[in-house]
This record gives sequence, structure tokens and C-alpha cells, in this order.
Amino acid sequence: MRIKNNDKNQNQKRIKRLPGNSWVIGNLPYGCQLCMKGMKVVYFMGGDCNLPNHCRWYCPISEHRKSSLSHFVDEISINNPDDIKNILSTLEEEISAVDAKGMSFTGGDPLSSSRKKDLVCAIIQEMKLKYGKNFHIHLYTSGVTFDPIIANRLDKAGLDSIRFHPALEDFSKIEFALGHSYSVGAEVPVIPTEENHQYILKLIQYLQAIGANYINLNEFEMCAPNQEELIKRGFHLQQGTLATVEGSRKFAERVVEDFSNNENFTVHFCSVAVKDQVQIRERYLRRADNIHLPFEEISEDGCLLFMQIQGPLSEILKLEKFLLKQAKIPEKMMKLNKTRGTLDLPPFLANEKNFLEILEDFRVKCGIYEILPFRDPKLAEVREYTPIFNNLPSHLHNK
Repeated sequence: MRIKNNDKNQNQKRIKRLPGNSWVIGNLPYGCQLCMKGMKVVYFMGGDCNLPNHCRWYCPISEHRKSSLSHFVDEISINNPDDIKNILSTLEEEISAVDAKGMSFTGGDPLSSSRKKDLVCAIIQEMKLKYGKNFHIHLYTSGVTFDPIIANRLDKAGLDSIRFHPALEDFSKIEFALGHSYSVGAEVPVIPTEENHQYILKLIQYLQAIGANYINLNEFEMCAPNQEELIKRGFHLQQGTLATVEGSRKFAERVVEDFSNNENFTVHFCSVAVKDQVQIRERYLRRADNIHLPFEEISEDGCLLFMQIQGPLSEILKLEKFLLKQAKIPEKMMKLNKTRGTLDLPPFLANEKNFLEILEDFRVKCGIYEILPFRDPKLAEVREYTPIFNNLPSHLHNK
């Protein structure tokens, strides 16, 4: 499907540059707009699927997520995925934490079984009831199990958009989604091979012919679960990146040259940087803004910063009393943990000479922690620790 040079130039002129070195021709899907602002919660509902041949060889899902019981809301694990009340509760907590304006279903394949289809429809209905019709919900599927029945059920439940990643033989199933209230599109990786390039062009041509709305082209990623298979097939990491497969962006640019676009169809290229940096950073910033304690500061990446003083509990208690009574530090600007023998304080105190002089009278040490914006210790990963002061006896330095 080759097009004339003037059409190629027109496509190039219509490209809009987006954060993370992504781009779009047409109107960026609303679900993508929310994702880029960190305003979508992702429900990963099990890594099981129907194992379609066109994508199983490069599946990026880790082994511990491939189970049908591995359900996550963003990074938060759902302990009992058979209990819809538990799922809804976890979703609502995360939606509140990041002030989300929408959610997505992913996996695996959220439509890979009858049970999953029932669960998806029930959750969509509950989300729409609780958050209103403007709460945007989209869903990813391979299309293997898609049929007119589930197409109608998703419409009645209130789905806003569906994204297919179909094998060639399943293209026709996309048509079952047409004529409903939700938008219809595709989302596929840009694998840098001639075979996949022709697949994408055929998919775009088909989507345009049936009146679908958009296609998202994802930059191809290499990660631990698929690294061996990709290297075996001759793929390489792009120099200077941690996950981008060399050549993927160039093949995406070839798509721009090789298809004939119309005003009603959108082509969106989503880079690895958008997924791994922009989206997560924006979501972390929103989460940090909602959960930070009065003494915590928020970094430009959405991490939480605070000073922590450590030492024998007796010293920590004496120091807390002194800071409250003598230094007049408000109680809300401190957090005592008697079990661990720690006292958390605002990080700016590390630059206060008078404060550091106070610490010299106590057997303590302190430093600045930068952690991910979670309250669950399993998720609040320490990004960085900067030691500031140490007045502990040598035998207590590592305690």
C-alpha cells in the first residue's frame, strides 16, 4: 500500500509531537490523554489468555503475573480476585489515591473466559454507578473470544473504548464492536520487521474501511520475560535505553509514509518513555500529592522526601520531647515509630545549622530518604538515602 509523495508530506505535516517523544496524527484517544496525565488506574486481571500465536512469543508478562490469580490495581496486588467486593474496594482506594478520572482493563486478556467477561461487565457497571458516566473506561483484548454477545454486554455496561490486538484471521471480529456507544480501535507493538510492517498496514487499512476510530502503535519493548526470545530472533536494545528495541521507531515512521490517512482516523505512536516515565511520573505525582504527610516533601518524580532520625529508643524519645517543648516543632511535623526507634521530620531541617547542633547532644544518626509514594512497606521502595549526621557509638552504626 504505497501512497503518493504529496500524501506522505501531508501525513508528516499532520504529526503532532507529544511528551516522551511520542506523536499522533489526528485526535489523541481520550483514554491516552488521561494516561499521559497519570489519571488512569490500570486493572491487570490475571496474566492468562488464549495464547494467540501472533503475540505469545514476545509476551512481556513476568512469570509471577501469568497466573489467572495474579490481579493488580496498578502496583497493588489483589489478594482474593474471586471476591468482587475486594476488587472494587482496591480499585476505589487507588482511584481515590491518584484522583483518577478513568480506568483500563488489561492482562492477559480480560475477555479470555466467560468468568472474566462477567467480571468485566460487573465492574464497569459498578464504576459507572459510583463515578458517573464521564469516568472513562477502556479495555484491551486480542479479540480471540470476541463476539456479538460480549460486544452488546460491554455496551450496556458502559464501556467507553475497546482496543484490539488481533491476529490476521481475527480482523473480522472487530466488526462486532461497531455500532455501539464505545469507540473502536487497535493497539499493537511496532515490531521492526517487514512482516510486522505489512501486518500493521493491513490492519490500518481494514480499520479505516470498517469505520474504526484509531490505532495505537507501541514502541517495541525488551524486558526480562522476553529478552531471551527476542535476542534469539535477532532483536537488540537501542543504545542508551533500558527497554527499547532498536529500529521500532524507524518502522513507526515508515507507517506514516506508507498509509493513506483520512480526517476521521487517528494514528498514535506511544514510546517506551511515555509508559515508563511520563505516565508513571504523573501518576506518582498525583498519588504523592494525595497521601503525603505534613512533614514530607514531594520530589519532581513524585517520590516522598523526609528526614529520618534513628537511634536507641530512649534517645529518640528524649529528642522528640526536646523538639516539641524546646524547639517548638509542631507535633504534626514529626512521626515517631517506637517499634523501629525512628523519628521522621521535614527534610529541610538537614540544612538548618541550629538543628544539627541540637543533634550533637543525642546519640542518633539521620539522613534523607526518598521513597515511592506508597504507605505499604512492600511498595514504598527506597529510591535514595543521603546520610546527614551520625553521633551513634560505632557498635550501633549499622543498627
